Amino acid sequence: MHLLSLGYPQEVAAKFMQELETFENEPEYRIGIWRVLARAATSPDERESWVSRIKEAFLDEGGSDRLHASETLAKLNEVIAPENRSAYLDAAGKGDGPFEAFTRCLLIHSGESEQETALANLLGTSDERTRQCAAYALRHVDSVTPDTLQRLKTTWEAESEDSLAKVYLLGSLYRHSAEDANTVELKAELLRYAQTGDKGQKYEAIAVLGGFGNESDLTVLVSLLDDPEVDIRVGAAHAILRIERRIPHSLALLDWIAIIGYACVMLGVGWYYSRRTKTAEEYMLGGRHMRPLIVGFSMFATLLSTLSYLAIPGEMIKHGPMILSQYAIYPVTFLVIGYILIPSIMRTRVTSAYEILEIQLGLSVRMLGSIFFLSLRFLWMALIIYATSSKILVPLMNWDQSMVPVVCVAMGIVTVAYTSMGGIRAVIITDVIQTFILFGGAFLTLSIITVKMGGVSQWFPQAWDTTWDPPKIMYDPAARLTVMGAMTSSAIWYICTAGSDQVAIQRYLSTRDAQAARRVMLTSLCTDVLTGTFLGLLGLALWSYFQVNPHMLPDAYQTLQSADTLFPRFIALGLPAGVSGLVVAGLLAAAMSSLDSSINSIATIVTVDLLRRHLAPLRDDRYYLRAGRWIATGAACLIYLAALKTIDDELYEAAD
Repeated sequence: MHLLSLGYPQEVAAKFMQELETFENEPEYRIGIWRVLARAATSPDERESWVSRIKEAFLDEGGSDRLHASETLAKLNEVIAPENRSAYLDAAGKGDGPFEAFTRCLLIHSGESEQETALANLLGTSDERTRQCAAYALRHVDSVTPDTLQRLKTTWEAESEDSLAKVYLLGSLYRHSAEDANTVELKAELLRYAQTGDKGQKYEAIAVLGGFGNESDLTVLVSLLDDPEVDIRVGAAHAILRIERRIPHSLALLDWIAIIGYACVMLGVGWYYSRRTKTAEEYMLGGRHMRPLIVGFSMFATLLSTLSYLAIPGEMIKHGPMILSQYAIYPVTFLVIGYILIPSIMRTRVTSAYEILEIQLGLSVRMLGSIFFLSLRFLWMALIIYATSSKILVPLMNWDQSMVPVVCVAMGIVTVAYTSMGGIRAVIITDVIQTFILFGGAFLTLSIITVKMGGVSQWFPQAWDTTWDPPKIMYDPAARLTVMGAMTSSAIWYICTAGSDQVAIQRYLSTRDAQAARRVMLTSLCTDVLTGTFLGLLGLALWSYFQVNPHMLPDAYQTLQSADTLFPRFIALGLPAGVSGLVVAGLLAAAMSSLDSSINSIATIVTVDLLRRHLAPLRDDRYYLRAGRWIATGAACLIYLAALKTIDDELYEAAD
């Protein structure tokens, strides 16, 4: 199990399949074999096939290995379906103390949080073995109530020194007292047990230190590598390897120079174009004569957020190349957008996309469309800011979550400054720069992995992996993704976005005519295909790299479990100083390219649809230019306040 928990499954399954042939009918030992095979499974179906055997042993009231089955299900963090829980609830009340402890732990994992009280009550029994198992089970629960924590403390203090349950109570108490002032005292006790306890006490103390200790414990653990007991040596080695994976890594000085340099370039572009923007039309549409190539790059960067930038490699790692099939529909998408939607839009010569609605359907529909756009963009931008800061940048830089507001504000100041100063020209030019930075970051990462692994052939898969979604062409409601499903959803999303979103339509309107606007769309689609395919290849490279180097995975994670975090993990651990900073700049670029375009589009909509149309009509052009800049600044401030004050993890998960 130690090898599996560290990400080294090689030959484990084959070895235990041989064991199963010999001991398939051996009570208790067979449960351990099934547990190993469940952990080594490469697909949910394979895992379930072994877990179902353990469940059968659990539900066999006359079986001799029910206790082992209950303990194993709890250790596997198995979740019992609601319709099947009654049998487990009944079993918990009928078994002996240890069996009840593990069964109630299993039910807690399954969402029955009220079982914690019953599990904690077992700490008060007179049977030492029951107290030991209850404490052990509580250590495997994610969190406990203050009442349960107090019961653990009281029971530990009252437990006799020669009781094996005492170290288990200590381990559970330490695991759930991370923020308690007495943690230092508890740690000292654990280290004492690890050094001077008997075999059972040492092993439990080592296991707790491996799961929840830190660098300061390595000296003691290293000394235990010479212990005469092989189990202690193995446990100490396992604990050392786990702690090493939790050692924090920070960006180097060269990385910060690269990040600060990127921010300065963005501000410089904004300042430069602020001096060249004289009219409201130049601020909002760049004078309608911007080059299609750079506008196309801008449109691509705008539609690619940081979450998408990281999600494509993660999707490729976890589910395979099926996601790339969405690009096959792009020629049809281009024909629909380029020859049906774009000519209609360009004939109107509007500034706001929703002026088109007024022409066709009246003022009220135009205002409704504008309000919908503003509401959606405010929420979407707040989510992007929060998710980029909280879920990506702060963990990547190994900062505490209390730094999230600081990161949000810093990112916001830079984005607002160059966007409000330079208008659409600054936005488009910075988007082009950001396109090359985010693509360059991916290219550098892939190149470094290729060099480290000895060539493309070392990371490119030779066959379709069993963990990936099986390739399916036609629609299938039972399949997560099919070729037709990916193509259809991609076409619908792109056509809807390109034909109704101010961010996209504003890009067309910043060019001379329909032909130039078509080139914008063609450039955007081609760049999307190139970058998406490249990020997909990066996902394959990361997948192979971490399979060969599982010691670089986060503690208690497997390659597939941490698919979405492998790219940031490699940025932190696998890239040279300076290069990490460039790739972090790429992550910032992916976020800021979406934010700056949205801020500018919001300023355009408010200025044209609300201010010029209703609140302050017939003013001179300089008035609307100044208003646009102030609206961009004000909108950005509101968005960042929303990100800081109202966005929480549940909202993030809902949007995801």
